[in-house]
Amino acid sequence: MKSPRVVNRSRCYSGKWSSLAQWLRRSTAGDKVAMASKKARTDEDMTPVTGEIDYRVVFSAAQVPAGRVGFGIGEEEVAIEFGAPFNRAAHPTDGEIDIAWRAKLLEAPKMWDALKFRLASLEAHKGSDGPAVTIRLGVTSYKDYVGTNADGVPAARLASLRADGRANHADAHAHESRALGVETILETSDGNFVVLRRSAGVATFRGVFNGPSGHPEPKDVGLVDAASTSSAADLTYIEPSAVRRELFDSVRKECVEETGIPADKMSAPRLIGAMTDAFGKPDLLFHTRVDLTADEVKRCLANASEAWESSGADVVDAVPPDDVERVGVGDVKKPGEKEPFRCIKLGDPAPFELGSSVVLFPPDAGEGPPASGASAMTRAFWGRDPRVMSPVTRAAADCVYMLAATREGGGEPARECVMNNALDAAMDHELHDVSRVIERRMLANAGFM
Repeated sequence: MKSPRVVNRSRCYSGKWSSLAQWLRRSTAGDKVAMASKKARTDEDMTPVTGEIDYRVVFSAAQVPAGRVGFGIGEEEVAIEFGAPFNRAAHPTDGEIDIAWRAKLLEAPKMWDALKFRLASLEAHKGSDGPAVTIRLGVTSYKDYVGTNADGVPAARLASLRADGRANHADAHAHESRALGVETILETSDGNFVVLRRSAGVATFRGVFNGPSGHPEPKDVGLVDAASTSSAADLTYIEPSAVRRELFDSVRKECVEETGIPADKMSAPRLIGAMTDAFGKPDLLFHTRVDLTADEVKRCLANASEAWESSGADVVDAVPPDDVERVGVGDVKKPGEKEPFRCIKLGDPAPFELGSSVVLFPPDAGEGPPASGASAMTRAFWGRDPRVMSPVTRAAADCVYMLAATREGGGEPARECVMNNALDAAMDHELHDVSRVIERRMLANAGFM
């Protein structure tokens, strides 16, 4: 049963379009205030909005015209500002970073330290001229990430770093690494998304599924000196266009390394959003098409050079079921309760195959597949189930919903289930400009506009 704390707001007025119209008029003033503070909120507080969601979408391509027209933003529509002013500020407790790093190595000995890009801020541009989004980046390290805002950093330490950041730099995240990652929705030519189950050898989110993911690498634009992370470093010799190219190229590289799919079989990745997890770790989210079927991808997986990062792989239907809703953090099973489905067969080390890790309804649950006929894995993806999908992947699903609901350029209107889930996502993440577009389309589809 759904937790009483989770409110599916689109359902609250489904079929009550006159009430929706009244609510829309009443909320206009409040949304204008929220929009005025949007940039400040994005920069200041990259943390979950509610206790029901353990991640936050801080940018959706549905916020900008270019994203709605092209189902995502192309490389040429992104502006980069890059330099040492966007690096992490040192903190008196930085000695704890070494302690945290040594502890993490005991858990995941295959990890290594390297320079990473640091996300300072991200700004959407709502006009049709110029870039769709500006991304401001500095340099940090994976070690600094583990010691400042990775999963496992004590809450008291993170709170102290943020309090000092606000007091000394007017930026809650000034002392955090905020190492920027990337993840992509990887869509096959026969309408499936490829998901990989994270192995026990990775640093975070072990055992759940995500898309191909990793980090863009500063070394690939000529940065190798550890001193590059200093706020006094000279980074002016690095062209921002090279950094931008690396953000997009890294998506293809991760796909090649983790799935074995040849790069020439992939489309150019398109930026669909950005998110942060519960600790403030940011990721850019992409959508990439591959000119292979799911079965052909299965044959490629044996050639994945970084296959150790995954214990299994599977596919989900790229079209969401009609009867799926978000599974909130408050909805997961409590001690003693039976899960509606479970993960089985963790999978062997690579090479692995599609289906080596799957989600099934327990045979003793006394219930068959849902009426929609969707697989349990498909329902887990589109339901953004925290038991099965990583926070980054759930954020990517939110972004796909929002883009599908706001897409421009003709075609059939999005189905009701897509509109409902998209509106819930936009409201959950306080993306008021996106929720406004979706609400107006819902009203138009119902004949009120």
